[in-house]
Amino acid sequence: MSVLPLLFTLLLAAPAAAVERGFNGDWTTTYGPMTLSETSGTVTGTYINEGNVCSILGTVKDGTLEFTYREPDATGTGHFKLSSGGLGFAGEWRAPDSKGFVPWLGTRQWKPQQGDGFIGLWDTTFGPLRLTRKNGRYAGMYAYADGTLDGVEKDGKLIFRYKDVREGEGEFTLARNGRAFIGRWRADGSTEWKDWNGFRSDPSPGRKWLIVLESRWESSLDADEYTYGEMLKSFFTRTPSVQVRQRFYTDRASLVKYVREASFLSEPVVLYFSGHGTSEGLETTDGPADAKTIAAALGTGEQISLVHFGSCDIMKGKVPFELQRLLPGSRFPVSGFAQPVDWAASAINDFMYLDLILSRDLPPAKAAAELVRLMPFAAKKSSETAYDGVSFTFLGSSNR
Repeated sequence: MSVLPLLFTLLLAAPAAAVERGFNGDWTTTYGPMTLSETSGTVTGTYINEGNVCSILGTVKDGTLEFTYREPDATGTGHFKLSSGGLGFAGEWRAPDSKGFVPWLGTRQWKPQQGDGFIGLWDTTFGPLRLTRKNGRYAGMYAYADGTLDGVEKDGKLIFRYKDVREGEGEFTLARNGRAFIGRWRADGSTEWKDWNGFRSDPSPGRKWLIVLESRWESSLDADEYTYGEMLKSFFTRTPSVQVRQRFYTDRASLVKYVREASFLSEPVVLYFSGHGTSEGLETTDGPADAKTIAAALGTGEQISLVHFGSCDIMKGKVPFELQRLLPGSRFPVSGFAQPVDWAASAINDFMYLDLILSRDLPPAKAAAELVRLMPFAAKKSSETAYDGVSFTFLGSSNR
């Protein structure tokens, strides 16, 4: 049995009836898409592994499916255990001559809920596209040429105007299962329609992102290079579920570019700004990047689980409050420092804070409270340590 990559997984929460369905339904698994049918404790099903239709037969007891699988040139046994809520399963398999088990994981395929329409993240002809809806209108941002679109839904179609290197019009028609759309577009002044198609982009099970946007700390070429991003990449190597990406920004345009790219990730994102800052915003070569600049790049910010400013003085000003005001529908909290901070003290603070969130799965608010409890200098100067306080500040969200 050879491992196939996970292609699609859960995007939105499934209804409470998931538990009642047991193993019934469609699944995305380590070894391809799977469909299971459960009747009176007996489960039959099929899965597609490397283009081959394979079968499963087993029985369920106390939420665990014990089964045999059959492939064109292999058979074996295994077991699946439903997760709490029935949205996934964790399991193992082995061939008859094998001494050990191999993991086999699955996630219940998301079925669009009535009214979702085109909302969500899509893989499309012109790169990732994120669509949101507010007051009956759709707004979108897509990767190609920093594109944007705006439109309304009518008779099952999204009728829109787009803008990238050109401007024009288009329409998307949603598939009945809500998993894809067929579309077309044409530039202003042209009579020729061209294809623009898309498929829903679903998150991979358990994956989380730490996106480190950093300015160079060195002031000259003869200075040794040092970055938080490189240290964090090494630090989180031991946590395979955490994907770390680092980008260096110089001016506001480069900062906006990388913030915008975070909007096209389907899994939760911790966005970490590491660079010089003031109460006015992040320092760049063409002036401070303020809340308005960052908010515009984030779009809705629906994929962001935390924005953390590893920069001096940011939390002393209006930036964090303005950021949440400009994105009223967002759910992410904002944290950072309200004073100038020492490199080592801020590094110790941030590494523990991020570890509590990303490796130990604490919600940001609980991680912030635990951080201050464990390290008194996080909140203020403490006589118990040799480090100056960093005035770590946490601004929660009413939607979290």
